[in-house]
Amino acid sequence: MEIIRENLSIDVAPFMNALKSVEGITQKAYDSELKKLTLTVFDSWTKEGELDALISEYNLDNFAFIVSPNVNNFDNSEIQKKIRKEALLKDKLISIGYNYSTKDLSFKFSKPFDAAELAALDAIIDNLVGYDVITQLMNSYVQKSSDGVVYYNKKRSELVDSIFKGVRTSAEAFEIDVKIKNVKDSLLTGDWITAQTYLSMTIVEGAYTQAIKDEFATEIQEYITNNY
Repeated sequence: MEIIRENLSIDVAPFMNALKSVEGITQKAYDSELKKLTLTVFDSWTKEGELDALISEYNLDNFAFIVSPNVNNFDNSEIQKKIRKEALLKDKLISIGYNYSTKDLSFKFSKPFDAAELAALDAIIDNLVGYDVITQLMNSYVQKSSDGVVYYNKKRSELVDSIFKGVRTSAEAFEIDVKIKNVKDSLLTGDWITAQTYLSMTIVEGAYTQAIKDEFATEIQEYITNNY
């Protein structure tokens, strides 16, 4: 007899291991793309209740996973105490994890877990474990600056390559560089939104064409969408 469950976002490895405790299953398979669980069981199998309980326990769609970076002075017992005192959170907490190398504090909560619960959790973290918002922002700008350097070096290299290929002259390349100076400076400091604003203020003329401006605009917007 075959048992099928669909639309499951399963935590595969622990779920498959847990299935070993359910008697009467002879074959099992989970397709992560189709989100489909297929089991072959004895014809007289009566363990669907146990199966559904395990699915509920390991179905990722039933849980909210929250990660707070750059958390210092972590005290597991103290944060659990604070969460147990918070009515919105106390019955939803499943587990807490802390990475001492990266300083990432992670939570697993049962759903629903909406804006009110998230705000309550943020308040606990901010007041209890040394969550430093300024440090977090500084770290994010270090990464954005690094990304800006890589991006601008790529665009500069493309410009130099176009000179080698005879697509434009050195004078035309310089003209483009002058046009995007403020954009470049903002990218190198990790201020991508400021760079976008400066780009919108540039005037298309000469070697600085609408196609060049549009290319920068598309790529900068893509980065902002993915990283802000």
